[in-house]
Amino acid sequence: MADAHEQILARLVAIGSVLEGVKEWFVVINDDETAADSDPVSRPSTAPRIVTMTPTIYVAVERTAVQVGTEVNRMRARVINVVATDAQLKALTKDGEGGRYEGAASGLSRGRSMIGEIGIALSFRYVLKPEPPILKLIQGE
Repeated sequence: MADAHEQILARLVAIGSVLEGVKEWFVVINDDETAADSDPVSRPSTAPRIVTMTPTIYVAVERTAVQVGTEVNRMRARVINVVATDAQLKALTKDGEGGRYEGAASGLSRGRSMIGEIGIALSFRYVLKPEPPILKLIQGE
């Protein structure tokens, strides 16, 4: 079975490749991941764990100074809406929760036109299921 972590990242990249208006720059950054503190310490090492991954999507657009802020906000909304409603992402997450919007940080830079960028922080909870056959392969058995 493929790793849910990698499948979620791959789906985000696929979304960026077809998302309306994303022609200039769409990057998915594989940021942090944490396991749930509520999992008992005494559980077997191969027991499923609830994990939260927090990738960030960066989108940049180039427009006139008057248009750039509006376009950055439009792209932010598009990304949030598609992530929140994507059936494939929901299927990869715990209890079909899908992605959760955590916040955004924007920035502007000047040139002949304005370039606006926004980093959109998301989180996805999924169940990590270590598979013994894979462990045997890694351990050289």
